[in-house]
Amino acid sequence: MIEAFISDGGAKADAYRLLAFAYRRLYGAPLPEIAKTPEGKPFFPARPEVFFSLSHTPGRVMASIGGVPCGCDVQIIKPVSDSVIARVCAPEELADFTFFELWTLKESLIKLRGRFIPYREAAFRREGAEIKTPLENVRARLYPAGAYMAALCCAGSPPEEVIFVPAGNLI
Repeated sequence: MIEAFISDGGAKADAYRLLAFAYRRLYGAPLPEIAKTPEGKPFFPARPEVFFSLSHTPGRVMASIGGVPCGCDVQIIKPVSDSVIARVCAPEELADFTFFELWTLKESLIKLRGRFIPYREAAFRREGAEIKTPLENVRARLYPAGAYMAALCCAGSPPEEVIFVPAGNLI
């Protein structure tokens, strides 16, 4: 099971404060030491059975945490050039998704894997209400929130909703 949290903020430190909040909520303990794989994916050396992911954008931070590998991403929606869209999205994907839906899905998949995947090779598609990922046994969900788009990819079922935590509740 994975839980996802979003808060006000935007700095990397805000994302770690949100992760500490989520860890305390789920496991009733302070945040353990964090290390990084050689590729840069963060993990808990003392708790290898607990997986997490972090993201930040101006005005929002996101954390996902739980018992299966996960990757999350949150982005502020803003104008982007046609060249960026062409570099990130395959034309057939744009029939099913907006640019920021794809951007957050692809970034969350990269964070799940812990290494870069060329954006256009990480193709997503919709089948009815379900989002199909390019990796077997990986599921995805989008979380639109006004001026922000968030996504979560995980080896399991992503939560239906993210939990919003006001920044004032993070210590």
